[in-house]
Amino acid sequence: MKNSISFILHVPVVILFVLVSLWVSPAFAQKKQDAQKIGVYDSRIITFAWSRSAFFSEHQKKFAQQSDSAQKSKDTARIKELSIHAMSYQHLLHQMVFGSGSISAIMELVRDKIPEIAKQASVCMIVSKFELNYKDPSCEIVDLTDQIAQLFKPTENIDKMAGEIKKEEPVPLEDLDIEQEMLDLYCERFGKK
Repeated sequence: MKNSISFILHVPVVILFVLVSLWVSPAFAQKKQDAQKIGVYDSRIITFAWSRSAFFSEHQKKFAQQSDSAQKSKDTARIKELSIHAMSYQHLLHQMVFGSGSISAIMELVRDKIPEIAKQASVCMIVSKFELNYKDPSCEIVDLTDQIAQLFKPTENIDKMAGEIKKEEPVPLEDLDIEQEMLDLYCERFGKK
C-alpha cells in the first residue's frame, strides 16, 4: 500500500515534468523555418553580357591572331583546324544565346564573385533557371540575372536586348543546327570533305 501511495504521488510529478519538457523542447516547438532561397539566372542573357565584354573581346583577339599567323605561314592544316573551331564555336554560342546550352565555361570567368552575390541575396545556391529541374514548393526563387550579367562589365548597355531575350522562350537545342551558310562556306573553302 505504501508503494501504491508513493506511485500515485509520483505520477502527477512525472506527467508535469513530461509536459514541461515537451513544451520547452525545440524539437516540439512551433517554430516557423525560413524558406530556402535559390538564386537563378537566364543563361542567354549572361551569354549576351559576356559577348559584350572584355572577356569576349580577348577571346576574339586571340583567335584572330592565331588565324592571321596561320594565314601568313600558309599553314593549311592549321587554317582548316581554326575554321572548324570557328564553326563549332559559333554553333555553341548560338546554343547558349538562343537556347539553353550550358554556360559553365563563361561562369567560370566570374566564379570568385558569385559567393558575394549569393550572400547579398541570401540564397543557398545559384543555378541557370533552365537547369533547375525541380524545386520544393517551400523554396523561394530569386532572379539574379542582372547582378550576374553586370559581373562581366558589358561595354554597352544590354538592358534593351536583355528585355527582348526575356520575352522569348529558349529555342530547343535540337532545333539549333549548324547554319547551312557556315557549312557552305566551309565546303567552298576546303572542298566537300
